[in-house]
Amino acid sequence: CYYGIPYLVVNHNLVLITYLQHTDVFMPHFRGKEWNWLRGAICTVDRPYGFFFDRLTHHITDTHVCHHIFSKMPFYHAAEATVHIKRVLGPYYMKDDTNVMLALWRAYSCCLFVEDEGGIV
Repeated sequence: CYYGIPYLVVNHNLVLITYLQHTDVFMPHFRGKEWNWLRGAICTVDRPYGFFFDRLTHHITDTHVCHHIFSKMPFYHAAEATVHIKRVLGPYYMKDDTNVMLALWRAYSCCLFVEDEGGIV
């Protein structure tokens, strides 16, 4: 009980965060020649989880695009870098302010499979 409950809470949060950062209805999927490192790196979404949780996780939830592009950058520079990344990426930068539970429901109910046609789906 001393280890089981914290273990379940931590793993629940890790799975939830990872799933919602990499899965959503507006997230493109690239195949074959359409894929490159940068396209793959920016196919993630910054999603705020609220004041407390964002700080508890050192902003990995709301600066995740930065983490994908600069994976060796210390976390304490990620918020500052995200401001500049937004400016450089413009419309290719993805952020979703949808409530976490609504975003989870949307991803779980709408993202059931990836189409089997096309280079960008």
